[in-house]
Amino acid sequence: MTVPSVGEIVAITTTDSEPLVMVCHRNEPQATGVLLADLATETLHRLRASERDTAKRRQLGQAIGRTDNLMSFTVPLTDCALVERDSNRPGPFA
Repeated sequence: MTVPSVGEIVAITTTDSEPLVMVCHRNEPQATGVLLADLATETLHRLRASERDTAKRRQLGQAIGRTDNLMSFTVPLTDCALVERDSNRPGPFA
């Protein structure tokens, strides 16, 4: 099974709007992350700037996951679809 890494952005496929979530923690069979819509503009700019830098992206994901002022979501990996970075991976994680 292919699973998202910390710092990757996934869509939650079990909702109609498929909200985008940045993975901050991964404990199989689940991933925990924060909605991109909840992130500050500066943080979003840093995410875009680190798109090809896996180490930097992982650091950002971990830092975002440590903040107490953002609501996090835990979803089964089977409900996640990678939307960025290694886009050649197949659709839902199964």
